[in-house]
Formats: sequence, structure tokens, C-alpha cells
Amino acid sequence: MSNVRRAYIYLACLASLEAVAWAVIGLLRNLLAPGKYTSLEETALLIAVIIVGLPIFLVHWLWAQRLARRDPEEREAVLRRLYLYGAMATFLGPFLANTFDLLNSLLRWAFGQELAGYRYAGLSWGGAIAHSVAAMVVMALLWLYHWQILRRDDREVPDTEGRATVRRLYIYGFSAAGLTMTTLAVIALSRWLMFQLGGGTVVNSQIVLIREVSRLVVGLPLWLIFWRSAQRRFASPDEEERSSVLRKLYLYLAVFLSVLATVTTLTIVLADGLGRLMRTAQAGSGDIREALSILIGAGLVWVYHAYVLRHDAALAGEPATAAWVRHLYHYLVAAIGLGALLVGVGGDLTLLIRTLAGATFVRGLPEEVAWLTALIIVGLPVWLLPWRRVQLAATAPGPTGYEESRSVIRKVYLYFYLFVATMTILGSGVYLVARLVGLVLGVGQSGNLLADLGQAIAYSLMAVGIWLYHGSILRADGRRERAAQAERLAALRVVALPTGDEALDRALSEALGRELPGLDLQALDASASGAPALLAGADLIVGPYLALATGDQVARAVAASPAPKLLFPTPAEGWHWVGMGEMKAQDAIRQTVRAVKQFAAGEEIKTKRGLSAGAILAIVVGGLLLVGGPGLSLIVFLAGNLF
Repeated sequence: MSNVRRAYIYLACLASLEAVAWAVIGLLRNLLAPGKYTSLEETALLIAVIIVGLPIFLVHWLWAQRLARRDPEEREAVLRRLYLYGAMATFLGPFLANTFDLLNSLLRWAFGQELAGYRYAGLSWGGAIAHSVAAMVVMALLWLYHWQILRRDDREVPDTEGRATVRRLYIYGFSAAGLTMTTLAVIALSRWLMFQLGGGTVVNSQIVLIREVSRLVVGLPLWLIFWRSAQRRFASPDEEERSSVLRKLYLYLAVFLSVLATVTTLTIVLADGLGRLMRTAQAGSGDIREALSILIGAGLVWVYHAYVLRHDAALAGEPATAAWVRHLYHYLVAAIGLGALLVGVGGDLTLLIRTLAGATFVRGLPEEVAWLTALIIVGLPVWLLPWRRVQLAATAPGPTGYEESRSVIRKVYLYFYLFVATMTILGSGVYLVARLVGLVLGVGQSGNLLADLGQAIAYSLMAVGIWLYHGSILRADGRRERAAQAERLAALRVVALPTGDEALDRALSEALGRELPGLDLQALDASASGAPALLAGADLIVGPYLALATGDQVARAVAASPAPKLLFPTPAEGWHWVGMGEMKAQDAIRQTVRAVKQFAAGEEIKTKRGLSAGAILAIVVGGLLLVGGPGLSLIVFLAGNLF
């Protein structure tokens, strides 16, 4: 069955089933609490939805089930699994929301609180409970039905990457929801407890306690159930599960957000303390327990997921995988720390320049100094500790240091801050030049010029420093990579077989010599008697694929050589490459040079193909974002400062 037909059937099933389900819930609520939810007209509408929607669902669902029984390919379809997991998600979400409402209502009743919320207007306690129970029962029954269908499909068809991706989206999505609910509840309960023990008042203290306990009772089991399911699958022998991108995305997103929250909260705490030391009214007027409660929740999430990342790397059993996980974590934390540090340094430089210029401050200088200095104090160790570790790894002698210095993660980190520095110089530089040109033209001379230019000057100086520092790191990495490449090329013996075309042989030799200087390249003379010995001692053999098909002495020597072979796709009468069109000579030479580079670097040899439509679209969108984002930022910067 085509994907278009599958999409139609399952979309019709989902839409009609959702409509019928909520109509049934509405009727049940009205039955349990008559006249509280709907009028007679609305009741008629709900009945109409069931009468019309239920046959539509049954027709399409029975159609899908009949096709699934008749065609194994249909049962294996990713769209079918997407429907099943999507339907289960739309049922589980409202079930959890109504479970939270039910617990909240029961606890309110137990503690003698009143019902609150527009949904419960005019209802008794029994009606409020019925409101939640009606939805919970319907959603639970529908979820169980689809779960049974899903289990039956899983027993009968093998798992594929697409089907596994849908399952991971479901598992990690609800795990993230449970983690979020649990973290928010821990933060709120910590705050409530600190206020109870340390004095002070919490607005609606008992209501806050009831709400957050209900959130914790729902969120913690939700997270544990789905996270334990993900952990069991990760511990299984399934290599695809261990290398899942979604799992890495889930973990690194949790680490990123928790680190960001921790750094922000530490800044707030430190700024509060510095404000009290400086005796500023505003900076020291907050309650530190507010920030400490956030620090507890975010810190627990950070510590636990950092532990999981290290455990994943150890369980993977591959040094490269473990190093990749460890390095990504370090660069992620370093990026957040450096960002906080730069904001603090740029802000303090701005204040220094404006103070020397005699500017006045709306918020007060001590308060701004407290906040910006707190960013520096917090950001510096958060950046310096992981950055020093990766720098030591990248500058270490031997293959380990070489691999770290050319890591893609490292390059992304360095070029990201290089880009940020460049865009900062662009925005600040344009503003500075515009003001100076305005002075020459006789406009914009009012006010304190140095104070107005303080921020642009400070951020320009800071950006230049960042650009020079990260540029020097990239140049040092490049020198190390070139030196290591030259050393490897000098020890690499490459034998080039004749292609039968002297011009092509000469062009290939020149390209290899130009792109890989220092390469020990020897062109084989097929008539020479020393060909077998030369081929036997080669580290890499490059030649036409027909060299292995002729069956002569050279072909036998090539086949007998233990050296890897790079087959050059020269055209020949009656010979065709399956799934590969005709390749131009220059393209073949370029591909060959690239493959030799990959072999010399110890990388997996991969063929570079043309860009797909999706890749081209991604490049276009990315280009628009890169061009539009900085352009928009520049416009906002200029508008805010010039007008």
C-alpha cells in the first residue's frame, strides 16, 4: 500500500477517534454530573459526533487492519507504527493531566480546601472527581487497545530503523515530560520546605504544597517508567539502540538546560551576595532561597545525566565512542561557561568606559557591577575547567592528541565562537563607524559621545580578543595536523597501476603530488620484472579495476598483495558499474585523491556523492538563517542605538 493511502487512512482514524473519544467523555461527565457541563443542544452535538464519527473510524480502521493482515509490508510500515504511537501519546497525555487534577482535587478535599478553576464551577467534590475519572477511564481503555495492537505487530514483524525511531520518540518524549514535571516539583517543594524551616511565608502555602505533591506523584513514576524502559533497551545487545541519536539528543539537552539553569542560578546567588556586600538596596533585596531551590533541582538533573553519559561511554566499550561522548560533554559545558564569562567581561568593560566618561546609570552602578561580576566569577571556572581538559587532550603527543585536535566537535566549538566574535565586530564596528561618520557630517554631536560608544567599544575589544585567541587555537591545530600528515605520507608507499591512458596517468600522478606533498608515489611499469616485489611491499595500490580482471602476472601480483586497493573507475567497452553512472576523468581523479587522503589519515574511505534534494534544501535554509540571523541582529542593534 502506498504511503499516501496509509497517511489518509491513519489520519482519518486518528481524527475521528479523537472526536468520538472526547464526545464520549463529555457525555459521561454530563451523566455523572447532570446539567453541569453541557446544555441539551451541546448534548445533541456530542451524540451526533459519536453517531457520525464512530462509523468513520471503524470503516477506516477495519480497512487498515484488513490490509495489515493481507500484506506483511503494511504491518511493517513506519506510518502504521507512527499512528499507533501517536494515538497512544494523545491518550496518555490527557490521562496524565486528568490524573494530576484528580490527585489535586482529592488532596484539596482532604485538607479542607475549596475547589478552584473554571472547570469546576458549580460542581461538588463528587462532580470534580467524576470530571477527571471519566476522561481517565476512556483514555486508559483506548491506550490499552492500541498498546495491544502494537505488541502484536512487534511480535510478528522485525524492527527497522524507522520503526525504532518512532518508538524512541515516544519513550524519550514522555521521559522528558516526566523529568520536567519531577524537576519542577522538586524545585517548588525545596522552596516550600526552606521557607517552612527558615521562616518567611509562601503565598497560598498549603495549596502550593498540594499542587506540587500531585505533580511529583504523577511526574516521578512517569519518568521512571519510560526512563527505565530506555535504559533496558540501551543495555541490550542492540547496537542501533546504543548509537541512537535521539538518546544522545535527550541526554545532552538535559545536560545543556540543567547546566544553563545552574549557571544562571549561581549567578543570581552570587550577585545577591555581592549586592549585599556593596549595600545596594535592589541587588540584595531578594530571598536567596528562591535561587537555591532552582539550584537543587537543576543540579540534580545535571549530576545524574552527566553520570549517565559517562556510563554510556563506558558501556559502549569503544574508545572512540567514549571519547566522543566525553568531549561533547566538556565542550558543551565550556560553551555555556564562556558565554557567561563574555557577557560579564563585556558588561564590566562597558561600565568602566562609561564611568570614565562620566555617564549616569539608571539602575545604579553597584547593582550592575554585582550582576556582571557574578557572571564572570561563575562563568570562568565553568569554562576554564573543561576547556583546560580538552586543551591538554588536544595538545598531547601521539595519535590521541592528533585525533582530539581534529575532532569535529572541537572545530564546531571553535568556529562557533569565531563566528560570534566576527558578528560582534561587525555590529559594533558598524555602529562605531556610523557615529564617527556622523560627527564628520555634523550630526549626532549631542550627548556624551564616549559614554554612548562605551558598549560598542567594549564588545569590539572583547570580540577581537576572542577572535585572536580562537584563531590561534585553530592555526595551532592546523599546524599539528599538517605535521602529522606529512609524517604519515612520508611513511606511506603508494603504487599506481597504469590505466592505459598516459594523459590520465600523468594527471593522476600530478594531482596526488600536488594535494599530498611528500607522498611516496611510485608508478608501476607493467613490463618491469620487479612489479611483483614492488606490489608486495606497497601500503596502498591505486589502479583501474580492469587490472584485476586481466589475469596476467600483474593482476595476480595485485590480488596477492596484502595492501588495500583503490579501484579507479576507468571506462571500458562492455564493462559497467551497477548503480553508478559514467564518471568524468577529473571527477575520478578528485575522488581518488580524496580516498588516498582518507586512507593516509586512518579514516574510513567514503565516496563523496552529489547533494540530495534534502541536503540542498537544508543548505538553503541554513544559509538564510546564517545570513538573516546576523542581519536581523545588526538591524536590531543599530535601531536600538541610533534611534
